[in-house]
Amino acid sequence: MGPVRIWLEDDRILLSCGWYPAVAADCKKVAGARWMKERKIWSYPLSMQTLRAMRAVFAERLDPSPELWHWAKDERRAERATLSLSRTYDAELRMIPELSPVLAKAMASRTYQRSGARYIAEGGNVCIADEPGLGKTATALGGLMESDNWRGNHLVIAPKSSLNSVWGRQIEMWGKFAKVFVLTGTAKQRRETLNAYWEFNGGSFSNLWAKFLVVNPAMIMRNYQDWCKKCEAWMPKNKNARPAIHQWEGHKTERKPKPLANRSEDWSEIIDFHWDSVILDEAHKLLAGYRPSNVTQQTAGLLDLKANQRIALTGTPLRGQEIKVWGLFNWLEPKRFSSFWTFAGQYFIIDDNGFGKSVGALIEEQRQEFYQIVDRFVLRRTRAEVRGDLPLGQRVDVLVDLEGMHKKEYEEFERMGEVKIEEGSLSSMGVLSELTRMKQMAWGRWTGSAGKIKPHGDSPKMEWIKQFLLERGVTGDPKTDFLPEEGSGFKYVIASQFTEILEFIKTELEQNQKIPCALLAGSTSQKRRDLIQKVFQSRESEVRVLLLQTQTGGESIELDAWCDEMVICDETWVADDQVQLEGRINNRSGRVAPRTWWYLRTADTIDQRIGELNFGQHDLQHQLLDGRRGVEVALHLLGRK
Repeated sequence: MGPVRIWLEDDRILLSCGWYPAVAADCKKVAGARWMKERKIWSYPLSMQTLRAMRAVFAERLDPSPELWHWAKDERRAERATLSLSRTYDAELRMIPELSPVLAKAMASRTYQRSGARYIAEGGNVCIADEPGLGKTATALGGLMESDNWRGNHLVIAPKSSLNSVWGRQIEMWGKFAKVFVLTGTAKQRRETLNAYWEFNGGSFSNLWAKFLVVNPAMIMRNYQDWCKKCEAWMPKNKNARPAIHQWEGHKTERKPKPLANRSEDWSEIIDFHWDSVILDEAHKLLAGYRPSNVTQQTAGLLDLKANQRIALTGTPLRGQEIKVWGLFNWLEPKRFSSFWTFAGQYFIIDDNGFGKSVGALIEEQRQEFYQIVDRFVLRRTRAEVRGDLPLGQRVDVLVDLEGMHKKEYEEFERMGEVKIEEGSLSSMGVLSELTRMKQMAWGRWTGSAGKIKPHGDSPKMEWIKQFLLERGVTGDPKTDFLPEEGSGFKYVIASQFTEILEFIKTELEQNQKIPCALLAGSTSQKRRDLIQKVFQSRESEVRVLLLQTQTGGESIELDAWCDEMVICDETWVADDQVQLEGRINNRSGRVAPRTWWYLRTADTIDQRIGELNFGQHDLQHQLLDGRRGVEVALHLLGRK
């Protein structure tokens, strides 16, 4: 048996060797093997895992080309550097002191951000997955500086609620020679801002400027569909529904972007431009759980973006399952992680029942290699590790009773999937609908018809909330309302995933209790969002209660200038949603204080089952991202590292 030649070509590893009886079997032992019949060579994903597997199979026969050898040397250095930085809480800054002295000074008191910035510089395309509230925005901007990638064109994709309040403000705060353009307002206003971005060149100092375009995910939507040149028409996704002439004559189709329906403006130049960097905030929203077989229009546009460097930010990357990190890896390094099922089959148990495949638990023998990939591309630090100055927050479980008509209606719906309520009836249409209705009914009684239902006044959670506010001096009477000393929290956030419940609470508190409230939900305009945050963060404002929709409130907003307590009325099925929600008041605004999250659960209902499920998801994330670093974390907490 002769040498096994391997070389680098088009971001793939190609392999060629002489024939011997087991050659095909040996080549297939390396994950991702693809036989190129025309060239009679094997092709593999470009990764250190591929090279290590080849070394294990072919041993000393392996003969890498100089180009591939140098790539492996650089990647091995990056592996060692990122692993070291993920285990330390400080690093020497090389570029930030010159490019932004104010940021360098700020990082001196948060040294873990310095190691985070260096991690980005060493790793290139990486994810910062620090717990919410640790300053991922500043770390990402510092990472661009340390990567010597500051001057140029940068795209930031972030939730609407954080475009101005987080990114616009922080880029201007930390960036020297940084010009930021935030695309908000009407389509005309956004077009004018985008044109201003393209036109800005910095004058005589053009080579010093960093230009940032900040957009929300809806502006990178792209819809792919098949186009037939002969038919001169877009083809239906269902091949059987395509025109007879197309089917009969065997026309060939081309997959390309199709103009988005019900959308007059087109932002394709943002997607087609080659950026110096793309920063994706709250990356789990688009990437956790994404698979090639199920691509949303926003994810399609995200995958089309071209950039020299990609940085993902999220405090909750798993969304309850380890396999969901693949979407993150695929966006960061699409050439290395091109195939979902190759990756899944290499590290996870695959169940194939003949009707479809599903991904199970991690393969125990592959666990360490999987962790090695996570360490290479994901930097994770907890608040307890790096912010010893912050008091620990506290989750408090509150059980309220299921009684009277509320109990009767809930049990009837649980048993039959249908219940008679005031003015009509309520029924479910499938399992998901039934589970959603049960979560709603755990709140209290409901009234109306199935199409237009609203909460009834009979709710044990509503009674608890009123008592909670009363005990804290929120009475609706400005003459008697309790205002604590400077530095204390005297405002409160009440969260629910259901807008109807938030609207009911608002009506109940404002009309019956005379307590001024603000409501922030998915339908709230960007201008209104910014105003609500500003008002709630003001000590002088009379608004002491903010009603927050869970998914909307979990996105990069700060609410804790005067708020120490949050009431969570219900939970989603994904524990990460609650982690993000908690982070909105978790010592983000600079006022250090203990925070408390009150979880309202109705006894003997679906509330308790969801709570148990979410606890299990928290445990899984802790094991993958935090638990396996237990020795390092413990030593640091004890002051010995």
